[in-house]
Amino acid sequence: MFEKSRETRQKVAVVSGASGGIGRALCHQLRQRGYRVIGLSRQHAPAAETSYVDCMLACDLTNSHAITETARAIGQACASIDLFIFCAGVISPQPVATLEHAPVIEQIQTNLLGVMLLTNAILPAMAKDSHIIYANSMAGIFPLAGSSAYTASKFGLRGFALALEQELKPRHIRVSSVFPGSVNTSMLTTEMERGGSVLNFMSAPQEPEAIATWILSSHVRNHVENFPSSFDRLFCSLFLWSPVFLRLCLPLMTAWAKSRRAHYKKNGRNTG
Repeated sequence: MFEKSRETRQKVAVVSGASGGIGRALCHQLRQRGYRVIGLSRQHAPAAETSYVDCMLACDLTNSHAITETARAIGQACASIDLFIFCAGVISPQPVATLEHAPVIEQIQTNLLGVMLLTNAILPAMAKDSHIIYANSMAGIFPLAGSSAYTASKFGLRGFALALEQELKPRHIRVSSVFPGSVNTSMLTTEMERGGSVLNFMSAPQEPEAIATWILSSHVRNHVENFPSSFDRLFCSLFLWSPVFLRLCLPLMTAWAKSRRAHYKKNGRNTG
């Protein structure tokens, strides 16, 4: 556990979804930058497998009692939090006509409701000039047919983050959202095996380490909403502004994404 002395203390970062993908890469990079890192994961892992964090805590975002206990454990582990990055998320592609209740509930609770409750629970520990970052998804801007529940949860998370940013300005706590494209993780692999949207391949999937570096960049620190490129920001804004524009572009986008997916399958994981 960490000492609670505020004198010359190391900065503390908390990362949810720390056991894999972007979350794990973030933990590695934050420790390299001198942070003491508390990782949150749905399931406990052996200590030998969590050497990339200073402390790993269990946190089930589908369980409100577990969220309260996690916040209490974080309070015992550190005096205050300088950076909190929400990375945990789940997706279960299903057409609306065949939705099953359990996957829908899990996605809404993990991607939205649990995030809201954990945010509420940790706010008292956020230091002045601290920063909260939500790892959202392009699905929070661009609707993915076949993944309606996931899309709804991510659209909701975007709205929550924008409202929270206004609320926390007087406390000098920054709030940002990041909207990466597809990332080479087990989540993407599972999503595509279950019939995920081909539009995930509009751009080549990036490596978690590259996305982690981008999330920790000064650009994200200084902006409320962040996209990998100006092109992504422009087109996502146009899609939100005009559903007609989205419908007109979809056939071309789908054809392009299918060709990119074929290239991805042929050449394996992106290395460029």
